[in-house]
Amino acid sequence: MSVSTRRLALFGLGVLGLAAAIGVAAGPVLAAVPLPTPGPPVASSITMTSATFTWTASSGPVANYTVQVIDPVGTPWRFLATTGATTFTHSGLTPDTVYTYRVIANPANSSYTASNPSAPLYVRTVPPPDSVPPTTPGVPRAFPVSTVSATITFTGSTDNNRVAGYWVQRQVNGVWTDWSTNNVATVYLNGLTPNTPYTVVVVAVDANGNRSPRSDPLTFTTRPTQPTPTCKVQLIAYSQQYQAVITVENMTAATIVENWTVTFALPADHTIGYAFNATLTRSGSVGTLTPMIYLARVGPGGTATLGFLASRPVGSPLPSGFTLNASAGSWPCTTT
Repeated sequence: MSVSTRRLALFGLGVLGLAAAIGVAAGPVLAAVPLPTPGPPVASSITMTSATFTWTASSGPVANYTVQVIDPVGTPWRFLATTGATTFTHSGLTPDTVYTYRVIANPANSSYTASNPSAPLYVRTVPPPDSVPPTTPGVPRAFPVSTVSATITFTGSTDNNRVAGYWVQRQVNGVWTDWSTNNVATVYLNGLTPNTPYTVVVVAVDANGNRSPRSDPLTFTTRPTQPTPTCKVQLIAYSQQYQAVITVENMTAATIVENWTVTFALPADHTIGYAFNATLTRSGSVGTLTPMIYLARVGPGGTATLGFLASRPVGSPLPSGFTLNASAGSWPCTTT
């Protein structure tokens, strides 16, 4: 091969190499994106030993779906099955048991990655046949009681299988009628009328819907409305340590306690241990308790409790002059 021919060949390879390089640079590599999330599973058939559920398909190019389950409750998600359909039946289950499911879409090509998991589906399988009712709940007790609400507590029932929940009942036109329910031995009543008596009983219900005999009745009276919110302070001293517990009650008809603090005289030589349900700041000899966000609004009938633990030198006085300050006004606190 002549020198000129070799030069032409090398030149050609160089052009081809340059073209290849240009071609790679001109074709950007697209990052794979997750498939759209499938719709949440919806139960269509639940038996003692099986659960069937369906879901809305992912809108991307889906190869199949991974079904995951939590079983038993409190354990991590685990692989259950892969399916090309948008329905699945899980069989061989235990009666009266909770199972949690979710699905993930898997891609049909490399331009996508697996989707995020769907929202979970919680199911409880049907309990075995049972006609034995739970035992009678204990005598109910109402505490606390406000102008518009009451908390009913009682000793729980037992059952040969499982107590599923409790109903507080009241009489409507002479008939005991379900009012409010919970799955533990504490039931909350809301929307009550101030300064009004109520008579209630408690009934336990098992997983098959069998109902216990009614508990003994309880009659309680809601609190009357007050013209202003109130603030009470309990100072508990032991040795050189003390605890301040402040209870704010809003038994008014319409006042809302918000943007509120409690200020008080706090000697500079006192050492703060910690505050609860609030943050405590101090400026000179003035302390300020600001409630945590979950207590920042106390509506009519509401109550908030907060406070702090501190220590003081021998002979130093306890804090004093507690005042509730809110957008709606300021009110002195009574100390016990």
